[in-house]
Amino acid sequence: MIVKFFKNSGGGSANATMNYLLGKENDREGARLLSGDPELTKRLSDSLNFQNRYTVGVLSFEEVNLPDDDKRAIMESFESSLLAGLDKDQYNMTWIEHTDKERLELNFVIANVELTTGKRLQPYFDRVDRPLVENWKQVTNHEYGLTDPHDPDKAQAVKTLNRQNLPKEVQQLKAQI
Repeated sequence: MIVKFFKNSGGGSANATMNYLLGKENDREGARLLSGDPELTKRLSDSLNFQNRYTVGVLSFEEVNLPDDDKRAIMESFESSLLAGLDKDQYNMTWIEHTDKERLELNFVIANVELTTGKRLQPYFDRVDRPLVENWKQVTNHEYGLTDPHDPDKAQAVKTLNRQNLPKEVQQLKAQI
């Protein structure tokens, strides 16, 4: 399993996000509502005047499917880790399952507001929360016997060049090619 937060996705209307996740008429093939209320999440997110009104992400599994009890336990564990110290009535989160890509995806949408105070809620701040989410991911992968993206058997024998690993000097580039 990997955990992915979608960059700066909370700036527009939550309606477009929900239309993608569930389909415009809630008819997307392979999509199933697991938890939460999509309409409430949309309306709540769209009513906020914060710059980023909602947070969207996914738990993506190489496995085609998992038992429903495992999915529920993983979702609850993720929520309690990411939103530590908050009760369920203090935040709004919707979970939508996708199985149309020959793997399991558990998509989530969080309205960025603490419900009892109306103040902005930042559920994920990358620089601070990335190690927490990475540790949660590794423990969860181990506990449930899920495919680990850090497994040495998954490493690519030849890494392709891209902006992140492109050498500064042309000589280094030629030698690498």
